Order: sequence, then C-alpha cells, then structure tokens
Amino acid sequence: MKIGQTINFYLFGAPVEGEVYTIDKKEKTVGVIYEGFKYPHMRTFKKLPKKRSDNPSNKSYVPPWYILKGKK
Repeated sequence: MKIGQTINFYLFGAPVEGEVYTIDKKEKTVGVIYEGFKYPHMRTFKKLPKKRSDNPSNKSYVPPWYILKGKK
C-alpha cells in the first residue's frame, strides 16, 4: 500500500472504497479517508474472528472499520 492509493475496506460491515492518507509501519495500520472522514488505525485481517466482542482487550475484537484480505 502507498499513500494516495485507493483501497476497498469495510465500514460498519458495508464494503466501501477510500484513499490511504497515512501508513504506520510500527503498528501495522493505515489511515483511510472516505467521503471526507478520516478512519485511523485500520487493521488488516485475513479472516474475521468468529465471535464479536465489545471488549477491545479480547482477541476476537473486530473494529468498526477494517481491511479484509481476500484470495487473489
């Protein structure tokens, strides 16, 4: 991924397309702009955890915005 690149991601479960504005290599996250709003600290998942939890310390926590890597 590069800054300025357009990517597909999920926003509250709906697939949308946004533009990368920052990349944090230390935390392994990206920031994306969609319709003028910034969505920081976006994580990438190969597959989603089976259980959703409201507790962020739980390993099965799924954030409200995320990138889901699919098979190519």
